[in-house]
Amino acid sequence: MKYVLISFLILGASLSGIAQHKQIVKPRKAAATSSPYPFSLGVISNGLLFVSGQVGTDPQTSKVVEGGIEAETKQTIQNIKTVLEDAGASLDDVVSVTVYLSNMDDFAKMNTVYKQFFKEGNYPARTTVGVAKLVFGASVEMTMTAAMPKK
Repeated sequence: MKYVLISFLILGASLSGIAQHKQIVKPRKAAATSSPYPFSLGVISNGLLFVSGQVGTDPQTSKVVEGGIEAETKQTIQNIKTVLEDAGASLDDVVSVTVYLSNMDDFAKMNTVYKQFFKEGNYPARTTVGVAKLVFGASVEMTMTAAMPKK
């Protein structure tokens, strides 16, 4: 019985430690891009920032920007950049990106815009996935993971 009690105490301490390592990013600059949907724009855990999937919505209108894949890609990354900044990070801190395209024929155009946001030779790991459809009829959606800078 003594060992069971000790085991539960250790388990409880471990779980409370895990809970303390999860911090929800509160939108400041991203107030217009905050979502009524049941997810956080960003979550910090164990030194990593996980940014939820973003599409190229205009922060003022919440509608996908016009201008095709290039404009959507630019706005998508701008929206993510805002969440990163709200958390105290930047695009320089991004370690991994997942890109979802509703049309893989847009890959080259998306890639041209994408690489403008990162320093040559300092690109994050990336996966690009073709999908049938994206939220709001968007052409591109991205999620990013960043290593939080040391304070």
